[in-house]
Amino acid sequence: MSLYLGIDLGGTHIRSVVARDDDPMPRIIGRDERVTPRSGAEDIVAAIAESTRASLAAVNASLGEIAAVACSAPGPLDHRGGIVHEAPNVVGFIDYPLGPRLAEELGVAAIYLDRDTIMAAVGEAVAGAARGARNFIYVTISTGIGGAIVIDGRLLRGAANTAGEIGHFPVALEGPRCGCGSYGCVESLAAGRFVAEAYGVDDAARVYAAAAAGDEAAERIVTRAEKALGNLAVGLANALSPALIVIGGSVAEHEPSHTLEPMRRAIADRAFKVAAAAVKIVPAALGRDVGMLGAVIYGRERVAGRDEWFR
Repeated sequence: MSLYLGIDLGGTHIRSVVARDDDPMPRIIGRDERVTPRSGAEDIVAAIAESTRASLAAVNASLGEIAAVACSAPGPLDHRGGIVHEAPNVVGFIDYPLGPRLAEELGVAAIYLDRDTIMAAVGEAVAGAARGARNFIYVTISTGIGGAIVIDGRLLRGAANTAGEIGHFPVALEGPRCGCGSYGCVESLAAGRFVAEAYGVDDAARVYAAAAAGDEAAERIVTRAEKALGNLAVGLANALSPALIVIGGSVAEHEPSHTLEPMRRAIADRAFKVAAAAVKIVPAALGRDVGMLGAVIYGRERVAGRDEWFR
């Protein structure tokens, strides 16, 4: 049975897994997690390589036994050339050749690199909540907000390969400046990082807890986030008419009543009736491991030649 190596590069943590090819859901048999260095791109590549070696060592495997290596990373990026164009939360990643450098560091011919939300969407489509769906949108609500769009069975990439960056969908005429430089972005109003910053703490969970306890300032921040997500949901339903909107990410997982529910209510109340009747909002199925499992599934599908719909 084939083994695959999946890597999830995030702004705070690097995680890697070795997984067996159980169809449709790979089975993780070894894993490693460590802090993402803040000292530059080369140190990050070295840390990824160390993490993968630790995952392999945990199951007494070698890279020679791995059928494919795939890495999910923040974007925007060029998935064909393996270049990360810009990753604001990862130090030193400006037009950085992550794919070629990581392949060199690991001593493999090539790795598959793609945006984290795209790999998550591929995972959900093949083995998760969107299995069998031809029109769906994957949305992650976590430290940031991102997504991927599948229309008529094909992943939408767009002219600049940036389609699906829905965290920067404007949902308000004013608001805090977003990390992208714009304002009114749903990310700047509803992502965990910005919810926490608005309340002056380091973790959005503390804001939701304070709101639940009746703190008026926290309640205002949470209500604003809910309205922003509702506006996003209505825009997605009306503009793209998906059958499913799959919601993942740590904030959505822990706070469904403040994420999925206001999105459902907004669509029911304000979207076109035909679009509202056609769409369901559902939680992601792959959970906390979506980054690694998505990478494993992405690599497996590429090797098997089942990748025409998302290449």
